[in-house]
Amino acid sequence: MRKTLRHIVRWNPTGGNHTSDTFEWDIYVIAGNPEVHESGLMAGTENINKDNMFNSPDGIGFDVAGRLWIQTDGKYSNKGDFAGMGNNQMLCSDPETGEIRRFLTGPIACEITGLTFSPDHKTMFVGVQHPGEDLAPSHFPDGGDAVPRSSVIMISRKDGGVIGA
Repeated sequence: MRKTLRHIVRWNPTGGNHTSDTFEWDIYVIAGNPEVHESGLMAGTENINKDNMFNSPDGIGFDVAGRLWIQTDGKYSNKGDFAGMGNNQMLCSDPETGEIRRFLTGPIACEITGLTFSPDHKTMFVGVQHPGEDLAPSHFPDGGDAVPRSSVIMISRKDGGVIGA
């Protein structure tokens, strides 16, 4: 049995010098499911709750403000340790406070992968890979009886502002 639902490690180069030969590290977040596990590593770190629980962080990116974007490629069975976790997702985290919020949830059986921003940071591009893999219910992105397929989605704010602000 697994001991955790995976984690993200933070490395800090000595003196903030990225050419340094040494660094310090800590565990930034342990993914978990506090709905199934009341405590311990499988519940996640204290900043994980029912609104932001996730498993298998697979991709990360940073925006111009230093926010950490977390993308998942994990179990979507919604059974056992994964009960109630739903589909793979992308979350946004503030490295200063440790707050983590769910930003988007992908279609069934997909992986959320790849992240980039327009130069003005008002548009975000995110990859949705292999949606509906081995599962008939997904017809992303076209709907109807269409065969599910990978895509890149473009996200912008209604007010035209910077993503994440």
